Amino acid sequence: MTGLHSGVTGEAMELLGAYHRLSKHRLDGYAPGPETLDWDDQPNVFRRFDGAPRIALPVVDDRADSVPVEVLFSVELAPQPLNLASLSRFLRYAGGLTAWKVLGPDRWSLRANPSSGNLHPTELYLLLPRTEAWDAGVYHYDVLSHCLEQRVALPSEAVPGISLILTSVLQREAWKYGERGLRYCLLDTGHMLAQCQASAAMLGWAAQLESIDHQALCRLTGIRRDEYHGVEAEYPELLIRIGQATTNYQKLAEQCEQMPGWSGTPSKLGPRSPYDWPECRTMAQAFTATPSAQLATRAEAEATDSSWFGERQAAEVILNRRSAQGYNHERVLSQSEFSALLQPLLAGQSRMQLNPAQLHLLLFVHGVEGVQPGIYLLPRSEQGEILMHSAITRWPEWQPVRLVSGVQLMQLKTANTRKAAAQLCCNQMIAAASACTLMMLAEYQTPLEQQGLAGYQQLYHEAGVLGQALYLSATALGLSGTGIGCFFDDAVHELLGIEGETMQVVYGFALGEGKQDSRVTGLSGYHHLREVADVGISTDLHR
Repeated sequence: MTGLHSGVTGEAMELLGAYHRLSKHRLDGYAPGPETLDWDDQPNVFRRFDGAPRIALPVVDDRADSVPVEVLFSVELAPQPLNLASLSRFLRYAGGLTAWKVLGPDRWSLRANPSSGNLHPTELYLLLPRTEAWDAGVYHYDVLSHCLEQRVALPSEAVPGISLILTSVLQREAWKYGERGLRYCLLDTGHMLAQCQASAAMLGWAAQLESIDHQALCRLTGIRRDEYHGVEAEYPELLIRIGQATTNYQKLAEQCEQMPGWSGTPSKLGPRSPYDWPECRTMAQAFTATPSAQLATRAEAEATDSSWFGERQAAEVILNRRSAQGYNHERVLSQSEFSALLQPLLAGQSRMQLNPAQLHLLLFVHGVEGVQPGIYLLPRSEQGEILMHSAITRWPEWQPVRLVSGVQLMQLKTANTRKAAAQLCCNQMIAAASACTLMMLAEYQTPLEQQGLAGYQQLYHEAGVLGQALYLSATALGLSGTGIGCFFDDAVHELLGIEGETMQVVYGFALGEGKQDSRVTGLSGYHHLREVADVGISTDLHR
């Protein structure tokens, strides 16, 4: 591979290529993973810092939240002040608990941000300026208890505004998915990034992705400090600046590294795994040694027609988002519904996007009114369309199909694609029963040549961002979505006649009318905190 991003060695890129090939699922065998699962050994999905000072956040009254749903995508609101109530609201909708499921003796939670296998590798840290409610410092968000845990206090002048740092606990995903687990960590980070953007918008706050050295993220969060020895490692992902205040993050990182008085010990999440997945762990360590990709999130989105949202509220959509476990295969989407699902993925049509667009869509349309069942493409940029014309050789003659909203698809082939979609998605019936199953095709080779390892991370982050936009638009329409991380990589490429690594599939997604999941209870996400306040019960509720 030529033209490597400066600072990234050929050896590192060879390591990345070997990891990507190893972590592919193939028709004749899956990527290396555990042969059996002992659910009693599942890593805890909640991390806390024992001994750290804790600040309880007030539980949001979701019924009183009247922000319209279109704010999640494009509408701008006046910014609200930072205080205990507004920060609580932000964290609640960015990554808080939304519901509980019960099956027999087992009980587990759902969150505003989805996760592969509901394993939730993402941890959220905050750099907060001083207010009446807290000192300036580095904090960890304890999701289960909905509280802040102070890791270290900082001088007030060192932190002028709010920043969020996302990290991943690789072991949570590797426990179930083995070597492919690192891919899921990156996807989950993208989902969380988009949900942070959406939640910030509800408060009128702008969320901007910052480029920063990953070693600096380690120093800012303390995740390489001695207290992490003996517990599951966290790996740095990205930093999001909230608002307009600028921070010298490199200087602050050096300051954090020298600060005395770090408090709290990270909780151990589970027993030592009998399996070791060295390739994905080595790759995660290599990512840690690289800077972030030089890409920016879209700070603004074009105002679009969102009348199809109806009277739904943003909080209602976030709290009712689910990953559908099954679909009503007889449900046919109207063209307006189908267009509304795709609209937030078009360049400039949603704040939940990365710039430039490097992912494009392959669609298996099963049941959309006025659209023949078959295989379609949706390029998301002019450059992407040119690349797809060059890379996709099996059906070179594309037929444009314009939907009622003006969204234009490119038809490759008319056919009943339900069986093919299911087979490509690891024989999962959700891909056949949905109204549409799509795959995200990445401009793969060029981003890696230009940005090295960070370019690979960015592609998966972008896939997660687009996936979250799909989840929210589907829920706003009264429909459902399901992220699909299990697919036969090269079988998708072979279907289209893609040779080499110019483009690679990185994510799948099913859309349609989801079947009701009887396991979801009527309990609110934080009912247990109200019970704690009333009767003082334990909050150790993880599965």
